[in-house]
Amino acid sequence: MTAAVIIAAVAPLAADPAITRAPIPGMAVAERFAGHGFAVTVGIGVAVSIAGVMLVEYLALSRLAGAVTSWPVRRIIVAIGAAMVLTALFTLINPERIYNDLLTPSLIALWLSQLIVFAMYPRFAARQHDRRLPAWVLTGAATAFAVYGLWATIQHSGS
Repeated sequence: MTAAVIIAAVAPLAADPAITRAPIPGMAVAERFAGHGFAVTVGIGVAVSIAGVMLVEYLALSRLAGAVTSWPVRRIIVAIGAAMVLTALFTLINPERIYNDLLTPSLIALWLSQLIVFAMYPRFAARQHDRRLPAWVLTGAATAFAVYGLWATIQHSGS
């Protein structure tokens, strides 16, 4: 029931090109229905959310690199931070082109990483002594979704 209500509410918004082509669609919706002040608040929330995700990914990457290598975590954090700052300078040259060039490889990496997690779930479930049939059913559905996402990404990149 909840999914039906959400789809009914979002479908008209998703069909509106003014919203879907806006730089920050949430701001466009907020501007239309609640005014400029709320739209600015939504925009700030989006920026803070993105910064938070970047920070969490940075920390996760540094911990992962520390676990995989024998290097000191402090050195890894500094090296990754320096690489991110240097890379960010190049993205400022032509941000739209960089985004378009990196979108497909990023999505492929995302779908492949999810596929690995989904494929390993039955092993995790077996270690937890969970029932096998639900684990395999979930794995099949999630894997099919990830394979479709990977296929759609590759198909879309060719067009």
